[in-house]
Amino acid sequence: MPVRRRRGLPGVVFAAVDRLGEEPRPEGAFGGTDVLRIHVGVYRVMYEITDQQVRVSVVHLGRLR
Repeated sequence: MPVRRRRGLPGVVFAAVDRLGEEPRPEGAFGGTDVLRIHVGVYRVMYEITDQQVRVSVVHLGRLR
């Protein structure tokens, strides 16, 4: 998987999403069995996991209030 090089907070968010491909259930992730959420800075990333295909789909990316 290619590593994206971006600056600032958006780069941190994209890097965290890229890492989900290697570790879809990192420490600190919360939610149900298939739909999980992680916090990255002021952003919340909601994503869905399909284990059979080893696919992580970002469902929503938004700022925390």
